[in-house]
Amino acid sequence: MYKSYIILYLLATVTANDTGKKSFTIVIDTTISMRDELEILKANLQSVIMGTNLADISNYILVPFDDPGFGPPLIMSKADRLLELMNIVEVGGGNDCPESSLPAIEQALTVSQPNSFIFVFTDGYANDDSKLTSIKRLCRSTRSQVIIFLSGKCISTGTRAVVGTIDAYFDIAKSCSGSVLQFELSNYRQAFKFMKELIKTDWTEINAHEEFIGPKLFTFPVDSYTKDFIVAVSGEYATLEITDEYGRSPALEKIIDTRQSQVVRIVTPDIGEYKANILSQGPTITTFYRRRELKFQFGFSTKIPRSLKETSRLPLPGSTSYICVAVAEISIELNSIHIKFDGRDVKAINVEILDQSKGLFAAKEYFEPGKSFKITIYGRDSSSYQVIKGTTGILLPQSHVFQPQEQTPKITMMEPKVAVVDFKTNLTIACKVSGYPKPVISWYDETGTILRSEDALLEIPSVFISYATIENITKNGTITCKCENDEGEDTLTMDLFVNRTFTFEVKEYPQDATFEFGEEGKLLCEVDAYPEASIQWYHNDSLIDSDNNDIIIEENMILIKNMTLDTTGEYKCEINNSVETKSYIAVVDISGLESPEVKLDDTELVLKPGDFVNTKCTVISGKPAPVVTWKFKTTDDFGEIPEGVIAEESSLKIPSIKTEHMGTYKCEAANIVGSDSGEVLIKVEYAPKIKVNEELKVVKEDDQVELSCEVDAVPKARVRWEIMKDDVIVSLDSRHYTDEWNTHRFTAQSNDSGNYYCIAENEVGKAERTITVNVLVEPYIEAPRLNSISVRSGDTVTLPCIVSHGNPVPSTKWEFIALNSTVTTLSRGKSPNNLTLRRISKRHEGSYICVAENEAGSDTIKIIVKVI
Repeated sequence: MYKSYIILYLLATVTANDTGKKSFTIVIDTTISMRDELEILKANLQSVIMGTNLADISNYILVPFDDPGFGPPLIMSKADRLLELMNIVEVGGGNDCPESSLPAIEQALTVSQPNSFIFVFTDGYANDDSKLTSIKRLCRSTRSQVIIFLSGKCISTGTRAVVGTIDAYFDIAKSCSGSVLQFELSNYRQAFKFMKELIKTDWTEINAHEEFIGPKLFTFPVDSYTKDFIVAVSGEYATLEITDEYGRSPALEKIIDTRQSQVVRIVTPDIGEYKANILSQGPTITTFYRRRELKFQFGFSTKIPRSLKETSRLPLPGSTSYICVAVAEISIELNSIHIKFDGRDVKAINVEILDQSKGLFAAKEYFEPGKSFKITIYGRDSSSYQVIKGTTGILLPQSHVFQPQEQTPKITMMEPKVAVVDFKTNLTIACKVSGYPKPVISWYDETGTILRSEDALLEIPSVFISYATIENITKNGTITCKCENDEGEDTLTMDLFVNRTFTFEVKEYPQDATFEFGEEGKLLCEVDAYPEASIQWYHNDSLIDSDNNDIIIEENMILIKNMTLDTTGEYKCEINNSVETKSYIAVVDISGLESPEVKLDDTELVLKPGDFVNTKCTVISGKPAPVVTWKFKTTDDFGEIPEGVIAEESSLKIPSIKTEHMGTYKCEAANIVGSDSGEVLIKVEYAPKIKVNEELKVVKEDDQVELSCEVDAVPKARVRWEIMKDDVIVSLDSRHYTDEWNTHRFTAQSNDSGNYYCIAENEVGKAERTITVNVLVEPYIEAPRLNSISVRSGDTVTLPCIVSHGNPVPSTKWEFIALNSTVTTLSRGKSPNNLTLRRISKRHEGSYICVAENEAGSDTIKIIVKVI
């Protein structure tokens, strides 16, 4: 059975750093008393989700809580999966009141995205307020809002008192910018209407007020940015009256209207100050929701524009364009611009201030052909410090025109119309031209001198923008923009006036810089001064003169020809004339230094005596160029390479290799930054050599036998073991095996004695080693057919003593124990050794014992003889 869950909806309040991705979280009271609420939730959840922009939802979460447990959260990636799971959720148990709701709220805040709405559904008060501090801290850190939908309350019975009040929920709502809304089962569906209203709008301001009792009057302003305003009141028999500053009641839309809760929207609020007069019976909490919207104009150009006049309404397809944004209220500071492509991907782009006094800003972005987009801007009101946003409708880049009409050139705009500039300053002039085919646009002054200019297509196929730059202006003049194509031409002129004053303007000054090792570096120092100023350069407080070969003084700059550690440090530009003196210091650092890195052609070489060796150690990185050395590994460390080995920079050569050249060679590359090294092992082939440890191994039966065979060979030898018995090679059974170190192992048995051969072979030769294994086996005497025999006096009898095995061959003897316990040794010999008794008499009556002995042990049998 599935537990029941509360609904939490995590919807981020949009900020300048908002990625647009939200979470949709469901958490529900799992007690039996929530059965009806759960069915209503199942019936209405899909309409809530479908009313949400699913592209903004990153995941869907279920957080359970019951009495007394809660969690864990279940996280899903699709809304369909959430709806499927909710449809099979059932309640069970938990008739106690109050509920363990606060731990679930704490967990929801922990797993939710920042700036989220948390919707909580329960029918009882909180049974423990120990989580309040943690919940408040989480609300502050995540900037999330908690909305609590309460469909019941805890009532004391005659048998037990109920702990918990609504106060904890009011406290959470105040601290988490939320609301507590109370319902009865008959109006429970209104909760989902309120959810939809909150979800579909990006609220820029939410204020929850302290709990109060009795009448309360709130005042709140509505400014020109305010586009939506909702007031939510929770309290028994709550009444809400809203009036403007003239005492008139504005048009209101009721969202929730129950005995315990009132939620209304002010329809199209006018600018001014409003009053909210609230009265209820018992504790009451009020929350105000405000959405502010920023009005702006925009345009696009592939060149950075100076006003909207130099832009088009839509960007060119497949191009990177500047977005020019003009904010009507110049008190707005534009924080960021977000672009949502195809209703999904949200991208934040950097904002550049073009003219703060005119509320003009720009940002740069690439626009794909046919890919729709929306622009959202976020600005901060300098008076209220609140973030306000504005959004365009859905836009598309311009479309290509396949058969454009020919058009006579026409200059539609020239900005500025008249220019007054300071002496020796620069001026950029814009000229907007229409015409097809594309007109040739040219600029010239009153002397006919052609000015440097650049053109760009502004609107497909026939609107263009052209910019001309006049540098170092020293006199008045007239500037002309001319456009012409096969259909005709057009011209427009502007007057230019120069204002000359005494000045000391530093146009370029040295700034901290980092130059790459071995490359050139430039530091600029340029002044526009009247009277004329001189410039002197210092390096680490020493005057740089014209004889310095490393640092060259050129007009308005110094040139560091070859960047090294010696040319780092402080550079000072000192500017002075008869009126004023200024100096600027820049710190120059070096980059591009790299630690060496080497790569060896080989890490191991196996050669035959007399072979020629040529292996390389390539330096693949390192600045400055590393110095390469070769060393040979001795017993203690790396030292000089052996005689007959030649090191030529990165190559190691051996004209005719010998065994004394074997070993490890190290290539080391070092520069001022560090070092790197690599090693190559050189081996010379030779036939296998087997180390002799022992030639005879004597073991006992059942001993663990290890026969070692230490082989030294290049290349590695192939090693096998063979056993020979009586000059015949015998196959090794499964008891015998050889490990990876060529050690032959087995458990000794009586038939394992013999000569064991370790045979090592490689391409160069072969070696053998023989170990004789002698397995000592205890004697074994076959049991006699009869252990006691009766013989008639005078008969002859033979007592058997058959020794079936034993190594070495056992010795045997017979002992006689007479009836009087006298022990007599009768005979000695080798097996078999039967004992014959002739002419039996009473003196032969007794016990006869056969004993077999060798180094491994002994065995006996006993036969009792009776004479009748």
